[in-house]
Amino acid sequence: MTEFRRHALRAGALAAAILLPLAASAQEMPPEPEPGMPEMLPRHGPSGTELTLSGTGTVHAAPDRLTATLFAEAGAASAAAAQARVNALANTAIDAAKAAGGLTTVTEDYSTQPNEGGKGPAWTARQTVRLTGADGAALLALVGQLQAKGLALSSLDWSLSDDLRQSLTRRAEAAALTDARQRADAAAKVLGLKITSIRSITLSDRGGPRPMPMMMMARAASAPVAPGAPAEQQDVSASASATFVLSR
Repeated sequence: MTEFRRHALRAGALAAAILLPLAASAQEMPPEPEPGMPEMLPRHGPSGTELTLSGTGTVHAAPDRLTATLFAEAGAASAAAAQARVNALANTAIDAAKAAGGLTTVTEDYSTQPNEGGKGPAWTARQTVRLTGADGAALLALVGQLQAKGLALSSLDWSLSDDLRQSLTRRAEAAALTDARQRADAAAKVLGLKITSIRSITLSDRGGPRPMPMMMMARAASAPVAPGAPAEQQDVSASASATFVLSR
């Protein structure tokens, strides 16, 4: 055997001694994920049984805001004269509301139209005045006075103020959550399980009550008589949906 061949055999044996442990180590390591592919890890779902239930809650309260819708109407031979009379009537209502205090005044729906029938005044002007306040008795008394001065009442509407509506909505939501929890407790008892956690909760209100029209009154030019408008109870409702986790 030549000297060169002996050196070659020694080099080969040394390389084999180095590479064999590396190959064994490489076989023990998990393969690297391919580029662009997410690493797949085991995911364990929540222990227990999921139960989704809904609940409802409703609270009752008397409305705390009254809105009186009045209108001023006048006819005259000219549009300007009809408008002047309507403006005077509307200003009477606005000034009276300011003097009373605690009222919100909104003017709207101003119109002037010719009378084509040939009977009565040639022009008719009209404007709506809306008065809103928390003191229903005082507002009703004012409405009677304005009717005697020539304004007409078209509607009276009870409604909930924003603050009261929000307060009632919170109470209705709390009642809905209580209802959902009580239903879940009852279901868990029947199944021989207990509630260990709550996975999710969804709350929603069902929309507040609309203004309640109480009455319609025709124009009254006689002595001031305050109209009647009893405030009836209104309902505010909410619903809740929750997913409970049950286990033994």
